[in-house]
Amino acid sequence: MRKSKTVFLLFLVLLLLSGCGKEEEKVVAPSPTPEHLEAPMIAGDGPSAEAAKAVMAVYEDELSLVAAQSLDNLTYAIPGSMINQFLQDAQASGAEPADGYYRFSRTQGGDYTYETTVDDAPEIEAVTPDPRDETPMDNQMNGDYAVSGGGVFERVRSYEIAEPLTRGRMEISDTLNGQVTGHEYFAYSVRDGNLYFVDASLNITIGMDGQGTQDGFLTAVGVLRPDSLEILECLYTDPDQFPDPAKVNWAQFTAEAKSLSRLSAQGENVTVSP
Repeated sequence: MRKSKTVFLLFLVLLLLSGCGKEEEKVVAPSPTPEHLEAPMIAGDGPSAEAAKAVMAVYEDELSLVAAQSLDNLTYAIPGSMINQFLQDAQASGAEPADGYYRFSRTQGGDYTYETTVDDAPEIEAVTPDPRDETPMDNQMNGDYAVSGGGVFERVRSYEIAEPLTRGRMEISDTLNGQVTGHEYFAYSVRDGNLYFVDASLNITIGMDGQGTQDGFLTAVGVLRPDSLEILECLYTDPDQFPDPAKVNWAQFTAEAKSLSRLSAQGENVTVSP
């Protein structure tokens, strides 16, 4: 049945093409431009949310301009996203500042172990005997094969954020069945009206045996100003190499850094390289 449909469609296409010789060539409409990601806005109410809004307000115009022009490099969204995550976790945990800092952790996760047989699949063609093998299972194997996976997943987010939300750090640790599957480190500091930040994610590659190998930290180091923004993506092998947002000399850092990519913005003029 499928072959008959294919032959008919091929014949129809050829027939249409043969009748187009005497017509003017049709103009193909351009593809719509992908919509940009809006710059994160600080959400929530209460003292911590108001403090966060006061910190980020001076950068909102520049972030909006960058968001409208940058479709590929989304590192500009990191500070706002991280601060929003802190606000959500602080509210959910009922965290209150002590000695000038919010210090708390929030753990989420659960047992997501699964086992699926061929009978559970709506389309037999979509089921493969091995997740690493794209060859569909034979109908004769129906009911004879089960795929299992998942496990106990846990995510822990830990915070140490100054009460006025002008500086702080956050760490996110992910484990699956006790094995580390992700680790992210975020730190920021507002100095002289500029917001400096570092966001580092553990670069993990999962092999065919399901084991992970670590290859350093992919790190975004940036400075957000009221009218400009610079972010460099670098690879570090050790957390001790991360720049300190509270101390980094930006001119010296950019002169010495071996960056993988760079986003520079002045007003609405955005450059991403390479």
